[in-house]
Amino acid sequence: MRYNQIMCGRYTLRRADLAAAALRALQQPTFEEFSEIHRPGLYNIAPSQSVPVVRLNGEGQRTIGLVRWGLIPSWSKELPKLQPINARAETVATSGMFRQALERRRCLVPADGFYEWQGAKPPKQPYFMRLADDGIFAFAGLWERWRVSENKEPLDTFTIITTSASETMSPIHSRMPVILDQADYDKWLDRTRKGSDVVDLLKPFTGALETRPIGTRVNSVKNDAPDLIEPISKAG
Repeated sequence: MRYNQIMCGRYTLRRADLAAAALRALQQPTFEEFSEIHRPGLYNIAPSQSVPVVRLNGEGQRTIGLVRWGLIPSWSKELPKLQPINARAETVATSGMFRQALERRRCLVPADGFYEWQGAKPPKQPYFMRLADDGIFAFAGLWERWRVSENKEPLDTFTIITTSASETMSPIHSRMPVILDQADYDKWLDRTRKGSDVVDLLKPFTGALETRPIGTRVNSVKNDAPDLIEPISKAG
């Protein structure tokens, strides 16, 4: 399968066991098991992995459970080769791939950092980004439920929306994931709001963001350890 790697192809949730409380979400059984297994956290989340995502249940409550990264539209008749991990904020409302999800299936993707690579050609320099207070935040996400057939279990998948880079991010990359303000979580999740009512939230992050160059061990998804985010000098 192929992934549409526009930007934001790796991120962290180093305190997965705290994500439910940070986003005021009820824990689904799968998340409780996941949180126990993955303590203290995830340092190199990559496409195709099933990771915590916050959605509204039928009663309008926030719930946190596991969803696979790489969107499969509900209307797809077979497993597509292209499973986008990102959606562009500028075209998400008009794209046939994303517009239905924007209208009815928006989600929060908990994170406490993300990676990006600087440079047009290899070797690229990886960077780690986090909030200045190193708190848990949420990316703006979309999710879909896909069934290969009626007698098979459905598969839930998601994508992360990206936008143009903030002033802090622009020296590293031209784009960045949409980091929602906490005050906008309810608005983003509210299913009574149309997509046109929430696209104004899809903007560059204006809060304090810390960036640091790191080592190249993050390049391999097999590596998942605290030392991945340790800073290095550019000379190093």
